[in-house]
Amino acid sequence: MALIKTDGENAVDVSEEAVKIVFPCENYMVKVVALDAENILEEVTECVQKHAPEVTEDMVTSKRSSKARFISFTYRILATGEPQLAALHKDLMAHAAVKMVI
Repeated sequence: MALIKTDGENAVDVSEEAVKIVFPCENYMVKVVALDAENILEEVTECVQKHAPEVTEDMVTSKRSSKARFISFTYRILATGEPQLAALHKDLMAHAAVKMVI
């Protein structure tokens, strides 16, 4: 299935175009899935704050899995570039309870 974009007059196949993020990017979403453990919100938020100091715990949304084994946190950060995002991903994945970063 081809993705089609129109410029008002012409239809263009954009299947091969890569999505590019323009930095700095406000409200860049980072989702973290972790085992639901004591103090996990504080620990994950502290890790995020190392790379995005503007983030506070009250800016985080969370959702528990149906069996309450996992919890996901969604952060909206000011992404300054790929090095910041790569370092954030690496540090989050180093936490024993973190299973996925999207």
